[in-house]
Amino acid sequence: MMRTLKSTLCGFLLIILLPALLSGCWERKELNELAFVLGYGLDKEGDQFKVTMQVVIPSEIATSTTAKGGGTPVTVYDFKVKTIYEALHEFTLASSRSSYLGHIRVLVLGEELARDGIGKVLDVILRSREPRSDFYIMVARDAQASEVLQFLTPLDKLPANRLFYSLQKSSKATARTTPVTIDKLVDRLVAEGRNVALSGIEIVGDRSVDGDAKNLKSTRPKASLLLRGLGVFRKDKLLGWLNEMETIGYNYIMGEVSGSAGPVMGEDGQPIVMEVLRSSTKRKVKIIGGEPHIYITVRATVNVESTQSTDRLDDDRVIRELEKKSEQRIIYLMENAADHIIEKYNSDILGFGQLIYQSHPKVWEKLKDQRETYLKTLPVHYQASVHINRIGTIDKSFQDDIKG
Repeated sequence: MMRTLKSTLCGFLLIILLPALLSGCWERKELNELAFVLGYGLDKEGDQFKVTMQVVIPSEIATSTTAKGGGTPVTVYDFKVKTIYEALHEFTLASSRSSYLGHIRVLVLGEELARDGIGKVLDVILRSREPRSDFYIMVARDAQASEVLQFLTPLDKLPANRLFYSLQKSSKATARTTPVTIDKLVDRLVAEGRNVALSGIEIVGDRSVDGDAKNLKSTRPKASLLLRGLGVFRKDKLLGWLNEMETIGYNYIMGEVSGSAGPVMGEDGQPIVMEVLRSSTKRKVKIIGGEPHIYITVRATVNVESTQSTDRLDDDRVIRELEKKSEQRIIYLMENAADHIIEKYNSDILGFGQLIYQSHPKVWEKLKDQRETYLKTLPVHYQASVHINRIGTIDKSFQDDIKG
C-alpha cells in the first residue's frame, strides 16, 4: 500500500516538474527577429538626442561573397528622442525586427555632445544587459556621430568593423591613437585623480557623399574617415584635442606604446628612422621635502628601418649616439605632451593624481583640495633608455656608392 502511494506521489511530482524542465528561455529571440547593431552614435540636437544605429544587412553580406549583391551591407537609422532609451522603441516603428546591441563594435560620440558632457548618455548603455564591454568609444571631430556612421568604407564591408580594427591596429603600430572600452571609460570617469582621453575620428573630403555607394566605386574616394588626435576631457566634458605627436608622448607616459616610428638625425643631419619593437613605462611617486615628485622611466627596444644618412651603422660609437638621440626624442615627446595638456587644459588625463592617491593617500588628501592648481606645480622627471636591436641587412647606405 505504502509502495503504491509513493509511486503515485513520484509520478505526480514528475508531471508537475517536467513542463518546467522542458520550457525554453522566457527571453529567447530568434535570429531572424533581430537587427544586429554594429555601430551606435549619440549626438545632441537642441534639447533632444539624436541616436544613430548602423545595422548589418545579412542578405547583402551573404550575396556579396556569392553573387553580385547590388545593395549596401549596412543600413543606418536615426532617431530624435528626449531620452536615449526611447530610440530602442522607435526602432521597432521603423523596422520589422528588434534592435540587438550585443554585437556593437564602436560607440561614436558627436563633438557637441562630448563638449556638453557624456556622463548621462552612457547610463543606458551600461544599464542594458545586451552590450558587451569590449567595444571602443571615439569622438567625431567637428562632426556628428551620425555623419561618421553613414560612411561606407572601400576595404571593409562593415564600416563599424573597420573603425574597430583600425583603432586597434593603429594604436599598436603607431601609438597615435588610444583605444578605450566602455569599462575603462567609466573606471576613469569615477577614478580619484584621473581624467579621460578618447581618440578622434575625422571626416576628410566631401561630406556630401557620406552614405553614397558611389564613393566606393572610385580608386580615389571623394571622402574617407581618418583617426586623428586625442580628445582631452575634464570630468565628463571634452575640452580640446592633442595632435598626433602629443598623442604619442601621452602614450609613452601611460605605458601604452607597443609600436611606433620616428626619425633621429645622423651626424650629417640626415634622418634615420627608428621603429619601436616594444617599450615599457614605470611610473613612481617620491616624496621630497614633503612634496610629491613624479618619475617616469621608459625603456624601449628599436630597429633601424631606413636611413638617408651616410653614417656607418657598423660603428659602435654611431650606434650609441643614435640610442642617445632616440632617448632624447622620447623624453621630448613626453615633456611636450605633458606641458601642452597641463598648460592648455589643466586636465589630469595622465593620471598623476591617481598615482599619488594610490601610493600616498595621505599626501593626496592634502593635494586634492588644490585640484585646479596642483598639476601646474607638480615636478615631473623623465628618463628614457633605448637599445638598438638590429640595423637591417646592410651596415651602411649604398648612396655613396652610386656611380655618376
